Amino acid sequence: MLRNEALVPLELRRACWLRAEMAEALADVNHRCLGLIAEQALATGAHGSPALLQVGELWRALDERSRRLAAACPYLLVDACFGDPQRWRWLSGLRVADASSIPAASFFTVPQTVGVARTVFVYAWSLVVSHPDGARMVLGIHPQCASLLAACTVPQVHELAERGAGWLRPRWLSRMWLWRKMLVAVAEDDPAALERARMQGLQISAAEAWDAARRGALPAWGPESSV
Repeated sequence: MLRNEALVPLELRRACWLRAEMAEALADVNHRCLGLIAEQALATGAHGSPALLQVGELWRALDERSRRLAAACPYLLVDACFGDPQRWRWLSGLRVADASSIPAASFFTVPQTVGVARTVFVYAWSLVVSHPDGARMVLGIHPQCASLLAACTVPQVHELAERGAGWLRPRWLSRMWLWRKMLVAVAEDDPAALERARMQGLQISAAEAWDAARRGALPAWGPESSV
């Protein structure tokens, strides 16, 4: 986990929904998620989207300190169907073994996917258990999904991660420009531009939360419209 507070952005240290240890853990998870995106971009090559390829190239060009800085966002950089209660409904009976019957189109296909999925699901579980109020902003998770996840045991969370690895995808997939913007700001050592990019992400999260409250549910897992 991050030990150098200077690598944690001010808005993340001030975030009332995250304690210091959870903010550091989030940065670690995001670091692995960005690495996974870069690996998928490399594996996909010319067949992938230009935005994905750019993000992968930018990530691979950064040194480790810059990668840590890029990963220190106050929200998770991937989604795991956290806003889709129907996909999580089977967990109401805690029948993790039934997960394989739920179809899901996989975005990530590289070998690292399951390991990163385990990290994401374990972090999400720890967050909904210890910081339920913050989980909605950090994860974009629906209350029903949060309740179902919080009721899992640790072994069930690990099994869920293995069976639900196909749910994983970059958060705000149609807005990959935001991840590129963050990485460019880090690469150019532009703190002001990096803060603006992070704040755009917070604004998107807040808009989603407001829309969810208005409609009574978080957006279903799927392509989002661009802003």
